[in-house]
Amino acid sequence: MARALHAHGPEPLEFYHWEPNAASARVLICLAEKGCPFTSHYIDVLGFEQHRAPFLRLNERGEVPVLVHAGVPYTQASYICEYLEELAPGLRLMPSDPHARWRVRSWQKYVDDVIAPCVGELTWQAYGVPLLRDLDRGVLAAAVSAIPVRERREHWMRVLTGLTAEALARATERIETALTRVLAELERGEWLAGNEYTLADIAAFGYLNYLPRLWRERVNRQTMPRLMEWLERIGSRPAVRVALATGHHEDPYSVAAPGPEQIRWG
Repeated sequence: MARALHAHGPEPLEFYHWEPNAASARVLICLAEKGCPFTSHYIDVLGFEQHRAPFLRLNERGEVPVLVHAGVPYTQASYICEYLEELAPGLRLMPSDPHARWRVRSWQKYVDDVIAPCVGELTWQAYGVPLLRDLDRGVLAAAVSAIPVRERREHWMRVLTGLTAEALARATERIETALTRVLAELERGEWLAGNEYTLADIAAFGYLNYLPRLWRERVNRQTMPRLMEWLERIGSRPAVRVALATGHHEDPYSVAAPGPEQIRWG
């Protein structure tokens, strides 16, 4: 059973994260919405801090974010957010109705399996690859070769010079499909999983908030007014504004890092 969190209790939270976008944004928003006090540890993902020994002791996969509570590290943004929902008082982010809870979890899985990797590929191509052009290729290759986690090392090697046209086309197609699903849900109401703002909205927002910048001509007030209203409704929440102001970049949605790989279905 999770032990309750108290603002002045003996078991404070520590949160290891990168910029408040994607997976890190999801947990930072959840922490702010729940009013959870925590110690922030910024991990420079583009500087490969997640692949160094201190962080690998928390997550052997070398991936942010990681929440540490009572000395126990918790990984995977969806599971961390549900842990916080059960742990902490404050705003309820999971509905009480069993069907509605299933809908929230269904959306979280869809975000994890489809939206996150596809947005990750598109944003890396748009924002990450250009950052590397002025770096010494030998130094960069040596840094990637030193990543101790084989899976992450091989992934970085594949994306250093950009993704293939086939990979980008696949990511684009899947995000277009995801947008169709999101818009269909928003036609029925203000939120993704029913009548309440939930972890489903936070999960999808973490990634879809990139799109008005990434696809300006496709995602704007004229082409997708309901999506823009939903993004603005979430982005204007006081807790979300606090969370998005925790980064080292003025606009956390102007930078990106390689995310999880796409599931090879279809």
